[in-house]
Amino acid sequence: MKQHPLTLATLCLSLAAPVAADGLSHLPLLSDIAPEAVSISPHVPHMGAHWAEPANLPLGPIYCEIDGRVVCVEYMFLASALSSGTDWTGIMTGMETPPITRIDMEYKPDGVGPFQEPLYQLHIYFAESEVLAAH
Repeated sequence: MKQHPLTLATLCLSLAAPVAADGLSHLPLLSDIAPEAVSISPHVPHMGAHWAEPANLPLGPIYCEIDGRVVCVEYMFLASALSSGTDWTGIMTGMETPPITRIDMEYKPDGVGPFQEPLYQLHIYFAESEVLAAH
């Protein structure tokens, strides 16, 4: 019996983990992983609102949240600490991370928020760019 060439591919796709139609519902709830976090920024396009426990700043983790879901985890590294040779080892996310879709690192020469000195922001995303753009 000859099988259709797409049969194996169709079977593999049907066994793959389902992707949520909205692209977010598979992500952890902020309220479950950081119930003590406070809002530190309003909604930022392609990232959502930022939440953190004040004692963890400036390093983080800082949680980027859309519709109650954590879409990325952010860390801030002061440029002065980076240039002086500071090591950051064992950095924790505070959660079991979903699959990572991408990692971005940006230099902010004027800092951000209350941290008005040059720093680097590292974002670890768990949602696709297209999903983030739609929210």
